[in-house]
Parts: sequence; C-alpha cells; structure tokens
Amino acid sequence: MRVKTIRLLTIGNSFADNAITFLRPLAESTGRVCFEIGTANIGGCSLEKHWNLALYTAKHPTFKTYRIGVAPDGTPREATLQEAVKADAWDCVTLQQVSEKSWRPETFQPHLGLLCDLVRRAQPQARIFLHQTWAYRSDAPFLTQSSLTQESMFERIRATYAQHAAEQKGRVLPSGEAVQQARRAPGRAFVWPEPDFDYQQAEAPALPRQAHSLAAGWHWAITNSAEGIPEMRLDAKHLDAHGCYLIGCVWLECLSGVDARTATFRPETIDAETATFLRTTAHNVSQRYAAQV
Repeated sequence: MRVKTIRLLTIGNSFADNAITFLRPLAESTGRVCFEIGTANIGGCSLEKHWNLALYTAKHPTFKTYRIGVAPDGTPREATLQEAVKADAWDCVTLQQVSEKSWRPETFQPHLGLLCDLVRRAQPQARIFLHQTWAYRSDAPFLTQSSLTQESMFERIRATYAQHAAEQKGRVLPSGEAVQQARRAPGRAFVWPEPDFDYQQAEAPALPRQAHSLAAGWHWAITNSAEGIPEMRLDAKHLDAHGCYLIGCVWLECLSGVDARTATFRPETIDAETATFLRTTAHNVSQRYAAQV
C-alpha cells in the first residue's frame, strides 16, 4: 500500500504543540499516511500577535520569530511567518486563537481573516483548519474568575470556532470537542478536590491522583526563591499524555481521512484499554464533524 505524505504547517502556540505530540507515530502506525510538520508556534501567542509579527517582519525580515523545524545539520530552521508559510507546499495549515480568548468571538477578527489571506495568497492549494481549543480543567481558577464553568467555556469555544470557520471557508479540527466528550464519558469524570489529599500541607513529591484528568494538572516545581523550595503548581490548561494522544488521533483522522481506530501506536504511559477508548472517542467526534462539511 502506498503511504500518503501530508505536509502540515501549524500557526499557533503550545496548544498546537500538544496536538502534534504523538501525530507522527500515530500516523506511521497505520501504515497509510505520514506527516511532515512545520511549526510556526509561539507559547501564548494570539492571532493578533501572529499578525503583528508578520507586519513587523515584513519590514525587518532578518528578525526571525519562529522555529519551524530542524535543518539536516540539526540546527533550528528559523523563519518569519511569511517564510514559514512559503517554506513548503503545505497541504494543510492550522490556525487558532490563544486559549484564554478562544471563547470570545470578538477577539478573532480582523486578524484571523488577515492570516487566512496571507496563507491563501502563498498556498492556494492548502486546506485551512481552525484548531478548536479545549475548555480548561474544572479546577482552573480562570473559570471562576471569568464567570465560566467548564461546560460553558466549551460551548462558547465550539460556537465561536464554528462561526469563524464558516466565515473563512475553512474547517474545524475538533480537539476541544473530543476532550469534552472524553470528560463526559461514564466513569471517566475528573473529580476534585480529592478528599484524602491535603492540598495546603502537601510536601514533594506527593501529588493527588488526578484520575481521568486529560490536563497536565498539579506538579512540583522549584520556585524562584533563593531557598529553592519545591512548590506545587497547577496547569489546568495544557494536556497530559492522555489528552495529547486523544487530540493527536483527532488530527490524524480529520487531516488524512484515515480511521484513528486503526492506529496501533500508544505511549507506554497509556494502557491498552484507555488507548482504545481515546481512539474511539476521537473517531466518533471526527466522523460527526466530517458529516457537517
């Protein structure tokens, strides 16, 4: 069977990095497709910032703001956004809003439209996808600070990405939908606080179990203080290995058309039963979105 190569460029941030964490090995394990990936990602970068960087580097092209891959000699391939878009004959290009603004439709324009125009002028053959981000884990302080629940954040993200994908004649990569469906599955809800864990008096390396999290969650880090005392910190935004595997399966199926359930790769940290659940969830969500096109 001939293996199809898909050339993919992501224009995003750390949420795009989450999505491609396992994409290559997942694709290769199907025996039907492989990905060549360029990354124009900057941590915490919004659509507005990507566009402003494009304007700046149009006047100052020696200011390379992106590392889009690795050269044959192992050195980083640095580029402006314009150079990244022109670096290969991309089959697919993904765009996304920064996660804390993804539920607010008014934050997308005019920058999303301007970025889509930039891509289409340079790569008219490329399919444009909006990478639908996910709602934060239910213990994220951001939710209460923004008068949101996890469900309301997700519903607003879903509506916002659907609206802008239709306006830009693009398609949605339903990462956020897959994460939310996995969270809703019977017996797989994340529960907090855990009654047998003392969050206030915990000492390293003790951590709550965080079963069915999908997010990176609580972890220990060394503070910036002179004493170097470990501090328990919460990352309720980015995905853990399970979450990255789930949305990697979504990207595999939505970008290639290959059934994610046929992938045989799984990291050692994910047991076979859970991997099957995640692949099946990704497939079901991907099929629903394919039917909407």
